[in-house]
Amino acid sequence: MAVQVGPAQCLTLVNSATYLRPHCVQVAAIRPGGTRRGATRPAHVAGEDPGGTTVAGSRQIQGVAAIGVLALALSACGSSDERSSGRGADTTTAALTELAGTGTYGRPPAKAPAVAGAKKVWIVSCGQSAIGCQTGAEAAKKAAEAVGWTAQICDGKLNAGGAFAGCVRQGIAAKVDAIVTEAIDCVAVKEPLGEAKAAKITTINFWGFDCDTGESATGEKLFTESVVPSEKYRTNEAYQQAIGAARAEWVKARSGGTANVIELHFTGTNIGAALHEGFQRRMKECASCEVETVEVTHQSFGNTRQIIESALLKNPQANWVAVPLDSLVLAGAGQAVAGSPRRADVKLIGGEGLPPNLGLIRQNQGQSAAIGQPIDWYGWASIDTLIRAFAGEPPAPSGMGFQVIDSEVSLPGSGPYRAPVDFMSAYRRAWGL
Repeated sequence: MAVQVGPAQCLTLVNSATYLRPHCVQVAAIRPGGTRRGATRPAHVAGEDPGGTTVAGSRQIQGVAAIGVLALALSACGSSDERSSGRGADTTTAALTELAGTGTYGRPPAKAPAVAGAKKVWIVSCGQSAIGCQTGAEAAKKAAEAVGWTAQICDGKLNAGGAFAGCVRQGIAAKVDAIVTEAIDCVAVKEPLGEAKAAKITTINFWGFDCDTGESATGEKLFTESVVPSEKYRTNEAYQQAIGAARAEWVKARSGGTANVIELHFTGTNIGAALHEGFQRRMKECASCEVETVEVTHQSFGNTRQIIESALLKNPQANWVAVPLDSLVLAGAGQAVAGSPRRADVKLIGGEGLPPNLGLIRQNQGQSAAIGQPIDWYGWASIDTLIRAFAGEPPAPSGMGFQVIDSEVSLPGSGPYRAPVDFMSAYRRAWGL
């Protein structure tokens, strides 16, 4: 049952909407129009002027970014001549094969500097009530304890009441040696990061955006270091753009290069912007594809079902839905597809491959695919980055990748998505354990 709640309770969406509270219901800010392939901006939405400036102005960019919490060299769509000759089908098959494989993955670094002894590490979880946040934070804690450090998790509570900043300040007060933040953008903890620096506390960011990257970039790098996802994707922004591109490649491959797509764009957030950019860039290469973009914001995510239902009604030819984050699927996008009279023909691809979403894919209940991402690997990589920071060394690429998951490829029979690399053992060897 949906419960009407106030804005303060709903403004708890961090970097990834993995952590969204699906019971939050707000007035939808849906654009009545949309974006066709090749266009750059949807039609006017209530709450904005026709030029696109939000009512809240620049405050919204900072506020949402504070809450806002990988591109593949594949080309699935050929020309019409290619499709008629069969070459287009070959290309889409090759694209899907690569996306479902392990080619985007590398391995953790083989060597690391000596581990510093007797360190106290403070881990700021984006919210222990959310499975994605809990997974990453617990992984970081396990890795820190594996090297003999004392580690404690502070529950960021999805930033309710400014809990992100509060957690960082609690770590400073506890006189810890390092603070590791998970899926928390720099702009949300800007002042506390300055306080931590003044206290000579090392700060590490994973799954978030420092102030020199993302839609809300101000040009300044405030974390001591950020995790480098891989050699190819050296920032979280680049990694998320590539994931957005992978989502597009799945749509093109499964549709044979003739998709009519509704894309849900999570606007005003760093991660939403990166995922949207990657998706749009790859879809524009598909000459026989059309994309209609509708928007969801932190104020309207509780109305995700209505947004997708409305888009399906207004676009009766649309038979593909692209959703950037799995909890937006759980918040109603999946229900919209499962409840549609055209549900047998509409396929939805979501985000990270979280356990509840894999269940929807197995049961064919409104979600057909996801882009599996190793959240626990990100947590271990944060401690490897910290080991190097203590030794005065820069971060090493972590080797993380991603995989397409659908009912035919990469879907585990049960349980969560697991990376195809034993990264924990690799890190232990690198750390001399």
